[in-house]
Amino acid sequence: MQITTRLIALHPRNVFRISRAARRETVNVFLRIERDGIAGDGEASANAYYGENAEEVAARLEGLAGFLKRRVVDTPADIAGVWEEAWPLLAPSRAAQCALDLALWDWLGKRKQRSVAELALGKKAQPVASFATIGLSEAKEMERKISELAGFPRVKIKSDQAGDLSAAEKVRAAMPGACIAVDANCAWGEVDIERISAEAREIGIEFVEQPLPPARDEEMAGLCGTIPVLADESCVVTEDVERMPGRFAGFNIKLVKCGGLTSALRMAGRGRELGLKTMVGCMLESSLLISAGCVVAQLTEYADLDGAWLLNDDPIKGWRFDHGTLHSVDAPGLGVLYGDPSHAPLRVSG
Repeated sequence: MQITTRLIALHPRNVFRISRAARRETVNVFLRIERDGIAGDGEASANAYYGENAEEVAARLEGLAGFLKRRVVDTPADIAGVWEEAWPLLAPSRAAQCALDLALWDWLGKRKQRSVAELALGKKAQPVASFATIGLSEAKEMERKISELAGFPRVKIKSDQAGDLSAAEKVRAAMPGACIAVDANCAWGEVDIERISAEAREIGIEFVEQPLPPARDEEMAGLCGTIPVLADESCVVTEDVERMPGRFAGFNIKLVKCGGLTSALRMAGRGRELGLKTMVGCMLESSLLISAGCVVAQLTEYADLDGAWLLNDDPIKGWRFDHGTLHSVDAPGLGVLYGDPSHAPLRVSG
């Protein structure tokens, strides 16, 4: 297989703020593998919180050319085998593993003339209702963002160290029928979580996501008994799922932190076996990663796949985001195409 990597800068329509960072740009890695005249595309959104950066991810992927030449991929089981065998060459980068995994799924789907959902699940994908995220915002900015979400089925609101739920109250007043979640991104370490969770329940919040940092997971068993709490930063890879019962009501699966579609499907399946709530989420990423996330969403209770919708310059055409619902593309593989050629890559290698 031939390998090409591209580094492309992506920009959110608004500065995207969470409790620990404000993002004006992200540089994502786009991988293309080619064999027998067929191309498969993958993507990695390298997140500094997990010790990842785009240049290092791309370098690890570029080192796989010789390895892939000796591998045969004819079934999903073959993809799982390559996923395992490539890990020593890619470690510790789960983002690189994700890009490779997606490219292999996309390539095999195109070769078999079937969608990735059909390959992985045996059936066509259904539309996905996704949360639309409102980052930390000033008052006027918040009003504008809430008005933009009129008619959306699900809204997730970012929270900070203050644990202020006034934004959630405003969303509830404006959107009485919406499913609302609050994501603290580990920021509630110094607030009265019992009180906040009770307030959240009164507002009608569906769940709270990751109130404390992973180092304080032991405390979760005695907290937030009044409202479901889902893990994010505390549940990164498949092995972490076993630690969730008794601490969290469920967990968020992100392809770039767990290593791709192969591992995300395993996490979703194991979560269901354990009776946990599951959600598939995203970083700031193009419609390529989002399209892969939509396959996992066929198995989860929730989806938070608005990462491409939040962008001002998505270079990929994939699943269509329409008022909070994602609709599939009738095409083999992940069903994605490179769109506007004006989004020139920062670097191309291969």
